[in-house]
Amino acid sequence: MNNNSNNINNYINNNNNNNNNNNNNNNNNNNNNNNNSKNNNPNNIKLPLYLQKYIIKILCGYINTKNKLVTMPNVQLYRIDEAIIKRLMMNLALVSKEWFKTLSNNLTVSVDFNYKENINLGDDRYSIIKMENIKTLKIHFDQKNNHIYEMIGGVDKSQIPIEIFNKKLEKLQLSSTLLNNGYLTNNTNNTNNTTISNSNSTISNSIIINDNKLFNRIIIRNIFFDFEILQNFLNVLNENNNKNNNSDNNCLAINNITIAELEIKDNVDFNKIMELKKYVKKVIRLTFEDPNSLELALEIYKTWSNSIQYFIIDGENPPNLLSKLTGVDGGINYFSNQLKELNVCKMPITIQELIQILKSNRNLINLSFNFCFDSLIYFLSSKSEKLNYQSIQRCPCDSLFKFIDNNNQNNQNNNNNNNNNNNNNNNNNNNKNNNNNNNNNNNNNNNNNNDINNNNDINKLEKELIEFEKYWNELVELFSNQKSLVFLEIGHDCVYNYKYSTMNWKKKPFPENVDIKFGTLISSIPNLSNIMFFSGTTSANIFFEIASRNQSITKIKSSVIGCDPEKYAADLQQLVDKYSHIQECTLTILPDNNVFFSYNKNNNQ
Repeated sequence: MNNNSNNINNYINNNNNNNNNNNNNNNNNNNNNNNNSKNNNPNNIKLPLYLQKYIIKILCGYINTKNKLVTMPNVQLYRIDEAIIKRLMMNLALVSKEWFKTLSNNLTVSVDFNYKENINLGDDRYSIIKMENIKTLKIHFDQKNNHIYEMIGGVDKSQIPIEIFNKKLEKLQLSSTLLNNGYLTNNTNNTNNTTISNSNSTISNSIIINDNKLFNRIIIRNIFFDFEILQNFLNVLNENNNKNNNSDNNCLAINNITIAELEIKDNVDFNKIMELKKYVKKVIRLTFEDPNSLELALEIYKTWSNSIQYFIIDGENPPNLLSKLTGVDGGINYFSNQLKELNVCKMPITIQELIQILKSNRNLINLSFNFCFDSLIYFLSSKSEKLNYQSIQRCPCDSLFKFIDNNNQNNQNNNNNNNNNNNNNNNNNNNKNNNNNNNNNNNNNNNNNNDINNNNDINKLEKELIEFEKYWNELVELFSNQKSLVFLEIGHDCVYNYKYSTMNWKKKPFPENVDIKFGTLISSIPNLSNIMFFSGTTSANIFFEIASRNQSITKIKSSVIGCDPEKYAADLQQLVDKYSHIQECTLTILPDNNVFFSYNKNNNQ
């Protein structure tokens, strides 16, 4: 009995001990879980301050870059982007004092004077953008109404009179000059700063040496371009700068101006451009519309080629303009990798010129140009198609392809050398027999020359077709590397003997080989989404080739003249029914601009 009691007591004690151990283990597990929960809680993870500041500085670089932009695809997107940047700045500034301080010290671009002027010590302590930190000022200039303005709430324009603008600019320059020479607000925490008295300054009474920050650039987003108004405005800035500053304190920004737009028309001469070059160092968007001369156009593009992002050629421009700019004649290719948009209106482009443009640039977003479609049909059609279609003829122009027969040129040079040698022999030989021999040699050479010329004439067209094929294949490869290109517009244009001509090929669909090769070219652009044809097609066949090869294309627009609109529209309907990736498709009949067919997937569902 006692043994049983002892056994029971031992059992109970053992169980109690086990329970206690289990409880202890459970408590330990709970503690571990709590600790793990605390460690795993993202709210408890805190980046070191130096990493936070590093990230803020990266964001400041992004904000500064965005604030320098002057041109967007349209004004609405430009203002939307501007509002997003403003919200980002505000959200970052409100996180903590350290974030605010880091943000404020690294934002160096002011838009429309969006800072508080530091008239007295500490006036700008709550301003995200500090006056003394500004390196670049961006302003908005309405040249139609000849005034500077800022947007209030993204809707209303508030005019800034030129007198107030000049005063603000003067104060900004003074703040920057004092900073660069050492004058700035007191900073007792920085033991490396050197302080010097300056009773003449209305901004500060102390010095801090800092050579890294200096206001040295003005960006003008000018709209409704007018050359005379722009030049007068720049002259006023320069005169005011010279009046208010001595030679040691001139505003560097006056001579380092970026403008959004520059339009060159026939009323702009060389002297005006030379005057403009004194102030304007960068041009973002350049438009040529009937410049006075080829030399003037070349000088303008060469001057600002490294900054031009949008280039529009409109009107009756010099016929050799593109060949000179691209260097296809053996010169320099002035097109740079900065170019985002090229729009060649009212003049054709050769395949060689287009190749040189694409070689120098892989950042194009929008591309518009004109081919001679009559020449294109001839070069892309097969031999059998040329026999079946009697209307396929070589256009006499060289608007699409400039063929140079090097062999023929060498033969002509050899012939000229032979004739010159024979003439020299005639002059040097005095006896009759030698003269007769030379005459016989001349006759033989002339006969040989005629045979060579006849053979060259027979082979010239075949050589031209072979040479064109090489260039065409190169063009397809270059288009396939244009990964940024999303918009493409192609039209017909032909110039022969300095006269423009309409497309001869009418009503009939293109030969099949033309649709295949041309469709292959366009569909090779990997991210192309929007294509437009202007008076270049006679049927919808080519769009089937394009849509079947490239599913990134969502919009197709065609403006045509000389076609069967009923058949064309019916084919487009089949196109959108067959390829679901096409969101929009329209057919416009020229010259009345009558929209004959319109499809929008969102509206048709």
